[in-house]
Amino acid sequence: MKKNVMAILLSVCMAGGLFAGCGSGNSSGGENKSQSTVAGADKSTGNDIVVGAIYPMTGDLADSGKTMQQGIDMAVEEINEAGGVNGHHIKVIYGDSQGDSATGMSEAERLITQEKVDMLMGCYQSGVTVTVAQIAEQYQVPLITANATSDALTSNGYEYFFRLAPTNMMFVRDMIQYIVDESEKNADFAGKSIAVFADNSEVGQQTCKWAKYWAEENSIEYKGEITYTSGAADLSSEVLELKSMNPDVVVADCYVSDAILFTKTLKEQGYEPPMIICKGNGFTESAYMESVGAQANGVVVATEFVVGTKGEDICAKYKEKYGEDFNGHSAEAYTTAWVWIDAFKAITDNGDEVTAENIQKELTDIEISGSFSNGNEIILPYDKISFDESEFDGTPYLNQNLNATLTVTQIKDGAYIPIWPYDIAQSELQYPASYK
Repeated sequence: MKKNVMAILLSVCMAGGLFAGCGSGNSSGGENKSQSTVAGADKSTGNDIVVGAIYPMTGDLADSGKTMQQGIDMAVEEINEAGGVNGHHIKVIYGDSQGDSATGMSEAERLITQEKVDMLMGCYQSGVTVTVAQIAEQYQVPLITANATSDALTSNGYEYFFRLAPTNMMFVRDMIQYIVDESEKNADFAGKSIAVFADNSEVGQQTCKWAKYWAEENSIEYKGEITYTSGAADLSSEVLELKSMNPDVVVADCYVSDAILFTKTLKEQGYEPPMIICKGNGFTESAYMESVGAQANGVVVATEFVVGTKGEDICAKYKEKYGEDFNGHSAEAYTTAWVWIDAFKAITDNGDEVTAENIQKELTDIEISGSFSNGNEIILPYDKISFDESEFDGTPYLNQNLNATLTVTQIKDGAYIPIWPYDIAQSELQYPASYK
């Protein structure tokens, strides 16, 4: 199972679209100037369980990295304040991927070889996560992701990689199902055609693929896709091209800086699609709402979590602590942290040592229903977590949480209001969107 590091680096560099340039850097991470931060136990006692977490802590995606760090930190604080896991305190050492795959790879090797972490968590972007997953597999150290959605991540047969989040297929499945359901329910709603607006990364390409697949499965016309380079300074030509396609519904998938620019460019170009439905991604970050304000009103967002649907006490605690609401990213990070906390508890309850091998075995078998060992309910839109194996339309999945589902919301007066599934809806769809 172990692979040569240079072979892995070469193969990743050759994989088109996963990241721009491998760059240099040694396996110890000695050239990496990013600084680690540590959460959990105040200092090592020799009896700590040590987790490495890799996120973009600086750069364009730092806001996203911060929200996920906050979710992890709150869960770790909860268990450590309660005495730890059977006497073991948990310490989290953070590595900064800077949103770059090569940097993420170096950070993973540093955390494994120098910090001697027992497992890894990360990395938000699928392009970074896929490189770190290869390093984790090489060293046989478990890696669990809360957020990365690329279908390929759980399709490589990696035994040490686990995912809580829905895949791109699952995200787009629920988004298209909402369009179908709203078309049947609402005579005034037009959902006969879609077009996709997404970056030209691997994840964006998968969003296009699955949007086309699910649209055709549901007799919805697929008018095509507009792709762009993430971090672009101008999206005017792309938005004008999208406008010329004139779909009933725009399906969007953007990181936060791109989501902000996309929304502002729609306004500048005078394009008001009757409905935009977005993967949560950048559209759920606090920076998005702060930047676009009322222009977001009417945007529909499929997300992993909505405040007010579950876990009111946990949500209130989070807001008091960090001054902002949980979003899909922080809620998934918090939930994922409690998954591995319960895995550590099960291992130590059996009198076994918390080792990488034992964590891998426990995560493979774990099944959490309703609530965690501390009594807190699963706050995401489903009540069971397990990592299973399956296959869909030729795509295999291993160690994927197939229980994951989404909630569709609409932004109204700066809040994300659930509109689907209908049994938890708090409002009807505002249609067409106002964007003001």
